[in-house]
Amino acid sequence: MATTETDARAAGLNPSAFSEIMPRLRKPIIVLGLVALWEAWVRLFDVPELLFPAFSDVLVALITGLGIGGEPILWAYTWQTLSVVLQAYVVSVVLAVVLTGFAINSAWGKELLSTVTGIFQPLPSIALLPMAVLWFGFSKESLIFVVVMSMVWPLAASLTVGFATVPPTLLRLGRNYELSRLGAMWHILLPSALPAMIGGLRVGWGFGWRTIVAAELVFGATGNDSGIGWYINNSRVFLQITEGFAGILVVVIIGFITESLFRVIQRFTTHRWGMEAA
Repeated sequence: MATTETDARAAGLNPSAFSEIMPRLRKPIIVLGLVALWEAWVRLFDVPELLFPAFSDVLVALITGLGIGGEPILWAYTWQTLSVVLQAYVVSVVLAVVLTGFAINSAWGKELLSTVTGIFQPLPSIALLPMAVLWFGFSKESLIFVVVMSMVWPLAASLTVGFATVPPTLLRLGRNYELSRLGAMWHILLPSALPAMIGGLRVGWGFGWRTIVAAELVFGATGNDSGIGWYINNSRVFLQITEGFAGILVVVIIGFITESLFRVIQRFTTHRWGMEAA
């Protein structure tokens, strides 16, 4: 710490300001270092583009594919994937709320949710893709089904934990106001469980995002035109490796952005609800 402050003074910076800024710069510095290492390794060792393209070439393919100086092909497939995930996300949230609401109001509902969650949560939802294709064909509905199955169970588990931590005083207050079960759910349980629910939404999105890309890769192997996973697989088939890496980079960037967004929301809600970790 002393060395850092000395370096900050030598650079003409306020040590306290430097100590506040530095934690925010660590991740960008690490990312830039990895990118520089990638570029240097490819250039110095003359790695063939068919095996591993340079980052600068991938960046050009990414920018072009998003419609800057070229056709927005990559953007079109990315939006196709995002639209499926968002639809599955809405369905998953509604199902999780309904199932959890049933579970907290009924002993049978509680056992049902516990049993079904115990069965499906450990199961990789991509394993259900063959059955989904059998039921719905090679369609968007198959993708939505598989993604919902990956999202709904962590969401329901988080809601259950959140509802279990609601202070009994609030529940008694709701009864004093003669709230119905639906009213208590809307006005007391959901707001009180929001921090846990945000955590479940974050985990559910992560599961869903990985699942949709994997499912689209399978669809791509069958020749179906479907999303960013298909784009990556199609790039492999036609040996457009740089474009394939650009597609992978899009998957990483979207995952990073959504993860960062959920962290900000979770930090706000835990601070707002007075639940910040020590």
